[in-house]
Amino acid sequence: MLFVLHCLDGVDGTGRRPALMAEHSARLRTASPKPLVYGPLLSDDGESGIGSLFIIDVPDRAAAEAWADADPFRTGGVWQEVRVHRFRQSANAPVQLPVENA
Repeated sequence: MLFVLHCLDGVDGTGRRPALMAEHSARLRTASPKPLVYGPLLSDDGESGIGSLFIIDVPDRAAAEAWADADPFRTGGVWQEVRVHRFRQSANAPVQLPVENA
């Protein structure tokens, strides 16, 4: 099943992010499962990071929550809020994500 993780930084997220970036990036390269899509959420000016967005393929919501909770940005206090939503891609989308846990 696909899940979207919408992760919003806390008040001091910008200050904490640089110290944890290398560990966070290393996890994204080695995490199981690897996210299908991910990237930073930016402020309207496109300059400041305000969070992160992921699409992951896991068996259930508990696995999605555990995946997010294991990230250094979560354990290190960068993300204040993590919203988890089940996601179904449209058959009409121009790009189709590979799904194993359907």
